[in-house]
Amino acid sequence: MAFATIGTRGIQAQSVDLSSKVTGTLPVPNGGLGIASGTTGQFLKFSGTETLASSAVTTGKVLQIQTAFGGSSTSINTTTTQNPINTGFYATLTPTTVGNKLIIFGNCDINYSNMGTYQDIGICYSTDGGSNYITTNMGGKAGRSYMTGLTRIEGNYITTTGEFTIASANAHRISFNGLSGNGACDFFANGRGSLFVYEVAQ
Repeated sequence: MAFATIGTRGIQAQSVDLSSKVTGTLPVPNGGLGIASGTTGQFLKFSGTETLASSAVTTGKVLQIQTAFGGSSTSINTTTTQNPINTGFYATLTPTTVGNKLIIFGNCDINYSNMGTYQDIGICYSTDGGSNYITTNMGGKAGRSYMTGLTRIEGNYITTTGEFTIASANAHRISFNGLSGNGACDFFANGRGSLFVYEVAQ
C-alpha cells in the first residue's frame, strides 16, 4: 500500500510494510483474507460477500472404496429375482456414517445356451451378515441382455449400477441379484465378476 508525504524535498512516494506495520487482520475489501489463521487440510470458502472462513470438504467426498472379484458359476432358470445370485460373492463395506450414500458399479460374465433367453442383473445388499438381502435397482435400472439368432454365447459381460442411502451402521454385503427367462443363464460363468462400492459423504 502506497501513500505520499510532503517534506522539504517535495512530494515523495512512501509505502507501508503490511507484514509489520498493520495490526490485526487485513479485511477482504482491502485485499486481505479477514482471518488470522486456518485449519490444516481445509480450504477457504466464502460464507458472505466479504467473509472468508476455513472449511472442510464434506458433501460429495469419496470416503472409502471396497471391491470384489471372481464368483462361482451359478445357473438360474426362473423369472423370480434371486437375491443374491451367489451367496459367496460380495463386497463388504462398513459405513463411516449413517446417512451417507453407497454407489455401486458391477460387471458380471454370463453364458447362454438357448436362443431367446434373456436376463436381468441388478444390485442387492445385506446388513445382517447375509441372512436377508434388499434389492436396490431391479425396478428399471438393471442391466439386461437378450440372445437371439445364436445357439450359445459365452463371456457376455453385463454392466449394472445401484445406489442407496445408508440406514444402518452394520457391515454391508453388496452383491448381484438376477433372473433369467426363456431358458437358463449361467452367471459368473467364467469367474470374472467385479464389484466397486463407493461410500460418498452427504
